[in-house]
Amino acid sequence: MTPQELLRLHPFLGALTDVEIRELLKRSVIKRIRAGAVVFRKGDPGDGLYGVLAGAVLIVAESADGKELILNTHAAGDFFGEVALLDGEGRSATARAREASDLVFLGRGEFLAFLGQRPEAMLRIMALLCARLRRATNLVEDAAFLNVSSRLAKQVIALVDRSRQGANGSASVRLSQRELAQMLGVTREFVGKQLAIWREAGIVELGRRHLIVRDERALEQLVADGRRAPRGPGRDR
Repeated sequence: MTPQELLRLHPFLGALTDVEIRELLKRSVIKRIRAGAVVFRKGDPGDGLYGVLAGAVLIVAESADGKELILNTHAAGDFFGEVALLDGEGRSATARAREASDLVFLGRGEFLAFLGQRPEAMLRIMALLCARLRRATNLVEDAAFLNVSSRLAKQVIALVDRSRQGANGSASVRLSQRELAQMLGVTREFVGKQLAIWREAGIVELGRRHLIVRDERALEQLVADGRRAPRGPGRDR
């Protein structure tokens, strides 16, 4: 993927002309990040927008005792850091390279100067932020109304949908059981046991740091059942 192709994938940058895209790229830099390295930490200055050319980046929330909750994962073609890019406040979470990654970085000052000449682009930015807010609302609803097995099924479906939007279009997820558990705020042991049950049922196939979905309808049914079933004191959480 080239930097120009990457910018074409962005929800609002993709609406720019070729000339405008080239102008933005002149204002951008390429950063190469080693696996495990921190891109930025929560509270760091919101100095710009990142796009993933290659590799993968995790967005995590860190507790005082060192535990992590994975809020999102960004692979090639994804962007992160829009909120801090616009308001200039500190980063709201920590970003860490899951693997060696090539990132396009567009500084806030350069971006705002560019937008100053194109106010219509702000409408597309508002649409993007509204979509992010809807996602956050859905996460809160899931935690309140779905049992953990159904939340895991919904998360796997969402990750599969994202992988289909990539180049390979496959029904596979490149994520470890530990990372899946961190996305839901549960133990790795719970995720491992549930995936083993699904494997025996022919729903998924497990590999090293990845899984393949064989029966997506079964996962969708688990989500539907989880919404209907009342939560009693004996249900998982």
